[in-house]
Amino acid sequence: MVHDMVRKRLEFVSSDAEGTAHDILVYTLSGNLYGNPKSYELQEDVRAAIAAGSNRIVVDLAEVDKIDSAGVGILASLMWSASQAGGGLVMVAVPPKVEKILGIAMLLDRIDHAETRDEAIAVLDEG
Repeated sequence: MVHDMVRKRLEFVSSDAEGTAHDILVYTLSGNLYGNPKSYELQEDVRAAIAAGSNRIVVDLAEVDKIDSAGVGILASLMWSASQAGGGLVMVAVPPKVEKILGIAMLLDRIDHAETRDEAIAVLDEG
């Protein structure tokens, strides 16, 4: 019996956070956050937004199935890019499997995270 391994390709959509006084971009991710071209496209898209002045970023991980070390590195680099630009990055709705990997990588102690988008936006509004 042959089993086909199905890899869920990363997809992402960016949008402005609604109902906020300041410019906050929300990136909604789905699939696997692995070291592949789509993940690096996400990284470049966020960096371009930061360079254009949108330095407050929410990354919604609710639909992310898996993450590897490259994905961890991408999140870390995005957090660093946002903070260097005077802003911040908050992860929201981190699934248990992803949370476990981020905890092992000690990234949960370094990147703000929240249960809901509203909580994530509040964290950015406080900062």
